[in-house]
Parts: sequence; C-alpha cells; structure tokens
Amino acid sequence: MTSANESAINLLRRLLAGERGDLPMHLAMLLEKSSPLHNSDDHYRQILPPELAKLSVPPETADGIIARLCSEMRSNPDQAFILALSFTGQEKVTKVVTEVLVDPPRPLTVIECGHALAIVSSFLPACLARDPNFLKENILNRLMKRLRSLENSEERTIKRDALLLLTTLKGLAGA
Repeated sequence: MTSANESAINLLRRLLAGERGDLPMHLAMLLEKSSPLHNSDDHYRQILPPELAKLSVPPETADGIIARLCSEMRSNPDQAFILALSFTGQEKVTKVVTEVLVDPPRPLTVIECGHALAIVSSFLPACLARDPNFLKENILNRLMKRLRSLENSEERTIKRDALLLLTTLKGLAGA
C-alpha cells in the first residue's frame, strides 16, 4: 500500500471509530482532490495539514472509501460521514444522500439535514439534467414532498435550500 492509500484508509478508520474535529473535512478534501472536481494544489495546501496536502489518493482507493461511507450512511447518517462525502460530486453519493434525506433510518439532526440538503442541492439538478431517470419516480416524488415539509423549517438555511431545490426540480420537470 502506498503512503497516500494508508493515510486515507487511516482517516476513514479513525472517522468510523468516532474521531471528529477536523478529520471529516480532511477526508473530504482528500476525496475531492482525487475527483474530477479537484481544485488547485494551492487550495488543498491552504486547507489541509502539510502531510495530507501533498498526498494524492488513487481513484480506486477513494472509490472504496466513498462506498464504505455510503454504506455506513444508510444505517447511520452521521454528520461527519455526510461532511466527508460533501465535495466528491459522485452520482452514487448524490443518490445515497438523497435516499437518506427522503427516508432516513432515524430522524436527522438539523446539522445532518442541512449537510444532506447541501449535497443534494449542489449535485442532484445536474444529475437529473444529464439523466431525467437518475432517481426513481417514487424517490423524486418523496423528495419533493420532503422539500415542501422543510420549507417550514425554523432553520433559515434549510428553509432556503429546500425552497431553491424545489424550485429547481420543478423547473427541470417542466423543461
């Protein structure tokens, strides 16, 4: 195993073991850095500790980490797991987070709901624009219903994001 692989897998293990702090963001940045959405190296040097900023996680390792976090999220949509997946833009992540938002295994906290909604708002419209059948119709209908209920949230960011996504989805359906 390479140093990048070992480091990334170690971050995943620590996250799954319950460590928090900056760890979810560090893992998120390493996963983003290995994705097509990657930013400049300078961007990662500003965010990550030097020992992590220099790493490049191979796509197959990143995919394995993402798959594991998606699996974990289906039963435990912990805010740290959602945050760690926030910047990949992967369709699998978008689909899993949408499903968790629509049918969570337990009630989501405000923070978990906000993080999930941010991912769905950021990536679902593009997924649906590329493939109108990206989500099963019943999931999309349940998402719209969930978004309508979130419009009544006391949390302004959730309320705003739900309204914007609902408007975008209605626009896509009408297009």
